Amino acid sequence: MEKRAALALEKFNKYIDSFTGLGEDQIINLKIKKEHSVRVAGLAEMLAGRMELNETETYLAFLIGLFHDIGRFKQLEEYNTFNDVKSVDHADYGVEILKENNFFEYLDEGQVNIILLAISQHNKLGLPKKMSDKERLFAQLIRDADKLDILRVITDYYSNPKATPNHTLTWEMPKGSAVSPKVSKQILKGDLVSKDTVINELDIKVMQLSWVYDLNYRPSFELMVENRYLDKIYNSMPKNDTVIEIYRKVKVYIENRVIA
Repeated sequence: MEKRAALALEKFNKYIDSFTGLGEDQIINLKIKKEHSVRVAGLAEMLAGRMELNETETYLAFLIGLFHDIGRFKQLEEYNTFNDVKSVDHADYGVEILKENNFFEYLDEGQVNIILLAISQHNKLGLPKKMSDKERLFAQLIRDADKLDILRVITDYYSNPKATPNHTLTWEMPKGSAVSPKVSKQILKGDLVSKDTVINELDIKVMQLSWVYDLNYRPSFELMVENRYLDKIYNSMPKNDTVIEIYRKVKVYIENRVIA
């Protein structure tokens, strides 16, 4: 596993290093996404270990984590944004890039197809109903690992009152003092909050709280609790009846998933 992982990292780094002539801000953003990808690979490997997957399955989880955002780098170079709405769907773009490059020549066709499917679905609102058990396993695992790392980044940001404003995390939206009705309705129903309904920074935080409904595996919920991600988001929000109700609902949900 270690030797194969090192080879994959070498290929990954070589691809990233091929992006030259970028502006200062682009270089910073490229570095952020590169570090995120490596951390997600580690998280996917950790989750696979806690789930007692075999060595081959753990390696596939690692690869999916490492390459899940491979489309981000060309997206940044070509469109100078990570906003999929203003450019391209970075997951679908990543699949195109992976098909064009020889990253997985040592895997069989079935394994490559599992990797590509998981990557193509990692950013979608929900997964297709027609998937095999193996396909769903890896598609859900990368979604968990990706969200857990994003939660780590954003809660570090929210917990630091002296942090430099980061528009990639706040989407350059107004702060907002109340949760939008459409957003609160979705999360209180137990649904993921759709990006399309978010209109302020407070809505973004509620959307991030709603990610608990899209976590799939017990180790993912355990990591969420261990790192107090929900509490850190909640502590950064203005307190009113709606916010308190939302927090209590997601808190009970995640506690029940850990106990079950």
